[in-house]
Amino acid sequence: MRRRKSYSVFDKEKIVGFIALIVIVIVITAAITASVCHGEQLSTCWIMCKPGSRVEIRATPGKSGISEGWLDCGDSFETDMTIKNGWIRCYDVGNAGEGWIYLGYVVKHKPEEIKERYICVANRQVACRRWIAGPQISRKPWLKNGQYCYVYMTDGEWAVTSRGYIKFDYLEVSPE
Repeated sequence: MRRRKSYSVFDKEKIVGFIALIVIVIVITAAITASVCHGEQLSTCWIMCKPGSRVEIRATPGKSGISEGWLDCGDSFETDMTIKNGWIRCYDVGNAGEGWIYLGYVVKHKPEEIKERYICVANRQVACRRWIAGPQISRKPWLKNGQYCYVYMTDGEWAVTSRGYIKFDYLEVSPE
């Protein structure tokens, strides 16, 4: 018959203390690793839409996803640039925490609010789009050379106008 080794109270406290120390080291290491890895992979993007508008944050990528909240025009968010079915993953967004935003309203550079009248200076007519690089709008589908519109916001590449989304290169400040 084997004899069991008896541990003193001091020995038991040392063992419990050692286990607690190991758990603390593991938790801290995991937290540091997660924050460093997560931080390196995240980029900041912005919402570009007509001022006063909001873009919904969905729980899953798609229109059928449950709405988790929204971002206002010009708001920024963090993303790991994961794109699925035209939706981009977002983190640290208000009450939602994380979710998906439709890519057609997302820009990589902070948009500038303008609210000025511009004139179309294209050699041809320009398609007015529903969102960035989106489908052509069926009403007032074209902006012709010399026609005016109001520009609300731009990221330097695209402009949100009174007619829809248009490439900013085709617009100049109205001389009037």
